[in-house]
Amino acid sequence: MTRSMVMLAAVTLIGGAALATPAEAETRTLFDSGLWSAYGGTDEGQRAVCGIATVGADGRRIAIQQLSGEADLELVLEKPSWAIPENTSIEVVVQVDGQSWRPDRSVGSTNQVRARVSFGVSIGFMRAVRTGQVVRVFFPSGTEPPWTGGLRGSSAAMNALNDCRAAFPPAAPTQPFPQGQSQPNSPPTQPFSPTTTPPPRG
Repeated sequence: MTRSMVMLAAVTLIGGAALATPAEAETRTLFDSGLWSAYGGTDEGQRAVCGIATVGADGRRIAIQQLSGEADLELVLEKPSWAIPENTSIEVVVQVDGQSWRPDRSVGSTNQVRARVSFGVSIGFMRAVRTGQVVRVFFPSGTEPPWTGGLRGSSAAMNALNDCRAAFPPAAPTQPFPQGQSQPNSPPTQPFSPTTTPPPRG
């Protein structure tokens, strides 16, 4: 699939986000490259989402995604055999070719862990994923052994991710006053100082 086709598919999927319901939340593979795939669509909350993912042994899935309107990234780790109590704090460490990152906040439920990667950290993290060779995921507080995955194809998949993100709906314009507060009405301008009495006519 060419990059223009990826963009068209992303626009179609994300454009349908407003029509989706939580039960109809859906993502679709947009591009396959080596061990990685790019995907796009909507999440369970009807928000547009774009990401890249790889699947290994035992159904272990590593995904890096971004939701529309968010600057931060989300690392999603899944394994069918997990049985995590709802909203359990999970310690996660991600390593790419020797560089390590600890996500800001990692929470697990059922068979999935979601970890937030802040915008400032995400720049170096994604650069390492794009150019690296091996990714490892560690769970220091659990019994899950470390995961190891290859990064072959991650660079091309990331290009498709960027094309997908370009189809996100535009963000609402920012304002210099609190939301819900009316803009102050400025009095009309005058060609004289308000404290100066205009000269008499005649």
